[in-house]
Amino acid sequence: MNDDIYSLYEKCELCPRRCGIDRTAGERGYCGAGTDARAALTMIHRWEEPCVSGSDAVKGSGAVFFAHCTLGCVYCQNYAISRRNAGENGSLKGLREMDAQSLAEEMLSLAGKGAYNINLVTPTHYMPVIVKAVETARNKGLAIPVVYNTGGFERPEMISLLEDTVDVFLTDMKYLSDVTAMKYSRTSVYVKSAWEALNEMVRITGEGPEFDEEGMIRRGVIVRHLVLPGRARAAQEILKKLYARYSDRIIYSLMNQYTPLPEGNPELCNYPELLRPVSDGEYRRAVRTLKELSPEYAYIQEGGTISESFIPKW
Repeated sequence: MNDDIYSLYEKCELCPRRCGIDRTAGERGYCGAGTDARAALTMIHRWEEPCVSGSDAVKGSGAVFFAHCTLGCVYCQNYAISRRNAGENGSLKGLREMDAQSLAEEMLSLAGKGAYNINLVTPTHYMPVIVKAVETARNKGLAIPVVYNTGGFERPEMISLLEDTVDVFLTDMKYLSDVTAMKYSRTSVYVKSAWEALNEMVRITGEGPEFDEEGMIRRGVIVRHLVLPGRARAAQEILKKLYARYSDRIIYSLMNQYTPLPEGNPELCNYPELLRPVSDGEYRRAVRTLKELSPEYAYIQEGGTISESFIPKW
C-alpha cells in the first residue's frame, strides 16, 4: 500500500454519505473529521466481547477511540466525542491529532502493554491514515490482530481496501429498516450499505472465525445488534436474516446495554421512546430467537450491563 491511499481524502467518499469534499484543503463533511486521525482515548479495554477483550486482569483489547462519526446516532453513548464539532471551543482538550507515524507508535505501545489486538473504534472516516499506520506498525514488529470496530455504515468498495490491513471486523447491524435509520441516524441508505459491507467483510475473513490457543479471535467477523427500547421484533428479524445468510460464518453479539443519558446528550430528549432502558421482556424475546437459531458462536449480555460505567471517561 502506498501513499495513494491518501487521495481518498481529496474527494471524500469513504462512507455512504459520499460528501465529496476535499479534506486535504480543510473542508469538512458530515462527520467533521480532518485528515490526521483524532483520538479521544487509547487504553487497554476490557469491555468488549470475551474473544476480543479476554478475562485477564492485566491484558485486554488495545482500543483507540476515534473522535467524530459518519453516523451520528441520536442515542450515541459516546456523544461527547462523536459529534461533528467534538473538541471545538476548548471542549475535550484530551483529543490527540495523530498522523500515521504517531498512530503506529501508539499501536506498538498498546501491544507492549499486553493488548490482545488493536481495536480501532469508529474508524471509517480515518481509513487512509489507519491503513498507513498499520503498515508502518507491522514493519516495526506489530504481530497482533487488527480489529475494525465499526457501526456498519460502510461502503463495500472501501472495505475491500482493508483486505491486507484488517484481521477482525467488529461491526453493527443496527436497523431493520431505513425508516428507523433515518429517524435515529439521518440516513436512508444504512440497511443496503451495512449488508453489502458485511458481505465484503465475510469474504475477506473467510469461512468462519479463527481463534488462538487462549480463545482470542485472530480472524473473523463479529456482528453486534444493540436492542433498542420498543424494537425487540426488529432485533428478532435481524437475527433471523443474519443467520439465514451467514449461518456459522460469523459471531453473533446481542446487546442489552442501551443506556439513555439525556443529561450528556440533550438531543435525546426529542425522542421520548428512547428515554428508557430496554426491558427484560424485550431482551428475552430477542435472546429466545437467537437460541432458537442456535449459531455456533454467540454472545448475550446478562444483568448489570445498563450502566454509565461501560462508557469511558473522555
